[in-house]
Amino acid sequence: MAENDPEITLETYDKHQIKIPKSIATRSANTGDVNEVVPLADKSCTLNIMNRVIEYLKKHAEFDSTGADDEVINEFDKEFQEQSDEIIFQTILAANFLDIKNLLELMCKKVADEIKKCKTPDDIRDRFNIRKDYTPEEVEEVKRAHPWIYDKNAK
Repeated sequence: MAENDPEITLETYDKHQIKIPKSIATRSANTGDVNEVVPLADKSCTLNIMNRVIEYLKKHAEFDSTGADDEVINEFDKEFQEQSDEIIFQTILAANFLDIKNLLELMCKKVADEIKKCKTPDDIRDRFNIRKDYTPEEVEEVKRAHPWIYDKNAK
C-alpha cells in the first residue's frame, strides 16, 4: 500500500467508524467514493466481523504485493478459518454483502468441509445446532422420496 493511499471510512452496522486504505476497500465491490462515509447496512457487518474482514483483505493485499507462495497463503487461510461457527457464518454474510468472492468461497469451504465430516442429516443438524422442524410423517415422506440421503452405505 502506498503512503499516500487515500482512506475510506466504513460505518459498521453497530455504528463504529473504521478508516481503511482505498486500495483495500476496493477489494470489495460495494464500497463507495473516497470522500464519503460508507454505511454498512447489513447486520453481519459489526465492528468485530469487519475487523476480521479487513485483516483478511490486508493480508491478501500483502500476499499480492510480495508474491507470497501458495503454501504461505494457504496456511494463513487455514488459520483464518479456525473460528467459532457464529464468527464463520457472520463472516460469510459480510463477505456476501460486501461482494468479496475469495473470502466468501474460503469461509463456505470451511462449512462444506464440516458438512462432509457428517454421516447423516441428523449429524449435520447436531453439528450446526439446527432445530428439527419436521413432523415424523414429513420425515418419512422425505425418506421415501430421497432414500439416498439416509443410506448409511452411500459415499
